[in-house]
Amino acid sequence: MARSQAGGGRRVDWFAAGLGLVLAVVVQLVGGTVLFGSRPGTLVSEGLLTFAALLAGGLLAGLIGPAAGAVWNGVIVAVGFIIVEELAGALGPIGPLGSAGLDTVGLVVDDVLVLGGGTIGGLAAVAVRRRSTREPSSVGTGSSKRK
Repeated sequence: MARSQAGGGRRVDWFAAGLGLVLAVVVQLVGGTVLFGSRPGTLVSEGLLTFAALLAGGLLAGLIGPAAGAVWNGVIVAVGFIIVEELAGALGPIGPLGSAGLDTVGLVVDDVLVLGGGTIGGLAAVAVRRRSTREPSSVGTGSSKRK
């Protein structure tokens, strides 16, 4: 794990971010193949698939990595996905991955979906961790005593 200088000592786990990136790419490729096959899907459905893939990748990276860096791990997954997406687009469109053929507005919307999905996935990991560390309020109240 590497310590991030900016951000007040938050910890970024590169391994967790890498696993989240792999999950996001696999979900995108498998989901695109299963849902769309060889025909292109609508922009909205492809955008929702991309958002869901990054949400899953950001959530995984946030859960595996340290609690203090959960959101940052999700953002790193998103940035890595953008890099993979652009490299895939430079090589030519390979299925649902790659942004070849998008105009400037489409490219900005795609990047906002990717960054939003990764960030919200990291935030969801924080919420899951908080929920799992809280004790249920009904347990241990001492209301049932035996005589």
